[in-house]
Amino acid sequence: MDSERNEREGNERRISWRRGEQRGVRGQRVGVRGYPSRGRRGNNQWEVGHPLNEIWMNDEDVPPELVSLATDVMRKRQMKMQGVIKVERNNEREVDRETENYDEFLDASGGADSHLSLEGQNFHFEWSTMKSFQGQEENFRPERTGSVYAFDSAYGAFRSYWDDDILELIVTEMNLYATKIQSVTFQSEWYPTNVHEILCLFSFWMMLGIIRMPTATSCFSVDPLLKTEVFRRIFTRRRYEMLSRALHFIDSEPAVNNPNPSNISAARSSDRLNRLRPIFTQLNYRFQANYILDKDICLNESSTLCEGTLTLKQFNETKASKLGIRTFELCESITGYLWSFVVYDGKQSSTDLMQTPGELKGTAVVKKLISPLLNKGYRLFMDNWYNSPLLARFLKLNGTDCVGTLRSSCRDVPTLINKAPLKRGEYIARHSGDVSILSWQDNDRVTMISTCHGSATALPTVSSRPPPPTRPIPFKPQMVLDYNKFMRGVDTEDQMFEPYLLDIKRCAKWNMKLFKRLLNVSIQNSRILLESSTQKNHNHLAFRLSLVDSILTYHLPYCPQGRRFTISSSISTHQIPQPIIPSNTHWPVLMGRSAATAARNRSFRKRCFICLREGRKSQKTPYCCETCQVPLCIINCFKLYHTSQ
Repeated sequence: MDSERNEREGNERRISWRRGEQRGVRGQRVGVRGYPSRGRRGNNQWEVGHPLNEIWMNDEDVPPELVSLATDVMRKRQMKMQGVIKVERNNEREVDRETENYDEFLDASGGADSHLSLEGQNFHFEWSTMKSFQGQEENFRPERTGSVYAFDSAYGAFRSYWDDDILELIVTEMNLYATKIQSVTFQSEWYPTNVHEILCLFSFWMMLGIIRMPTATSCFSVDPLLKTEVFRRIFTRRRYEMLSRALHFIDSEPAVNNPNPSNISAARSSDRLNRLRPIFTQLNYRFQANYILDKDICLNESSTLCEGTLTLKQFNETKASKLGIRTFELCESITGYLWSFVVYDGKQSSTDLMQTPGELKGTAVVKKLISPLLNKGYRLFMDNWYNSPLLARFLKLNGTDCVGTLRSSCRDVPTLINKAPLKRGEYIARHSGDVSILSWQDNDRVTMISTCHGSATALPTVSSRPPPPTRPIPFKPQMVLDYNKFMRGVDTEDQMFEPYLLDIKRCAKWNMKLFKRLLNVSIQNSRILLESSTQKNHNHLAFRLSLVDSILTYHLPYCPQGRRFTISSSISTHQIPQPIIPSNTHWPVLMGRSAATAARNRSFRKRCFICLREGRKSQKTPYCCETCQVPLCIINCFKLYHTSQ
């Protein structure tokens, strides 16, 4: 009876401790540290502007119930590591079979990261109070940062990413792919493209990001309310549609519109990102070769909005584009320069990430992106999807500091940090060698991990617009302040893109939408290169306009001349209709083989040159001049064209 009563009383004490309260000698409720609990509105209520209160600075202050709980957890973990406790693998295999068709993100709390534990280093954690913490930042080794080469123009910086080699590859694949498009109309009107025309296509998209048009067709409208000369100066509507349809980067399919679907499926590569592999490789190499990052860098994910059914799409509720193609990006914290990236491809991304069995996906992403920067003294900021004590120690042993948020349920997080009841304005911190973990209660509970911060607190740096004197400035842990300051690189990049999105219009192909985003990234990185070279700030809009003007000046005169006339009233490189010389050979003829063919097939109808020049809305005409080969309406327009000077 005594043993049962003692066990019941022990359970009641444990339950009352978990509720955050105990009973005093007279039934008074007291806190877990022994003093009376006054509630949020008591005399001990913390107020904004006062220093934070660190609890349980010594191990003697920890309640016995929590010490017992932490001891049990550590003992079970050690027994499990020694093989005393055997885990039932059969149930796990059945669960794996049920979920093998579902691709989901595994975070650091999903289990042990066995790969890091096999590195042969000390990955055993014994947590102590912060009095003995002696963590220091790594020495930053690069002698200089910023642009590797000196650039004096937007065009030069942009061409450092899109050189002739990658453009020649695009031209070759486009011309090859165009020959496989099984369309009589397309084949009759297509003529090979070149590098100059591809760059003009890039400039067309840049202007489409600056001048928002409802549809791509409206760019070529002659309506006075929609008419925009810059688009009609670069391309005709038909040529732009053909280039967009033929744009290709790698020969992954033997034919287009193949009547036998089984042949197409057999010829396609199992790599779903194969269509953009040359672009990924080129840009990743150029992004890294052209720029040296500053000390503070951040790693986060970005999402490219994509509609329709696509297996590459992932859901992320924290992003504006909640459902889209996810990209992991390593950026410079201050400027937002994108240094390297990996496009997430579901389960197949394990090959790109070089993920080994037993390694968490978040760890594989970090190692893939940070591997060229190890042992150089960088300070990496990440969120709780990537962070874990094991990863933090791995990075510290490889000369890289790590700072970020942490999930309190993550493996190897001390039970003291996870279970300690905190009131607003209180925090608790512990360290294990060079890894420190801090849990702070603000409006919500925040858990942080760092390899270069202690438990120091400070006031935020006063911004250019300080708060009013009546509003106190709150104290915060220093690692929280640094995290808020330097974990904004990817967000800064997205904010720069927002006014000039190239992928905002619907694309028939998902790879075109992702390609336009990467093109936009290269433009943003080009601006950062120019600012680093000239040590001057450059307005984003002025930079893009200067880049478009340079491309059109250098390359528009050398685009293929596939037609003899142009409808643009601005300067153009295409042949403008020559003055009419009186002759008896100007007769109207059908552009098709016969009147019946022209009536059935609208591809033999063209818009009247005079109607377009005068800004009139007209139907397409099947007639043209036999000598001039200019489409003209029989009534009035034919006579006006040949009699006007």
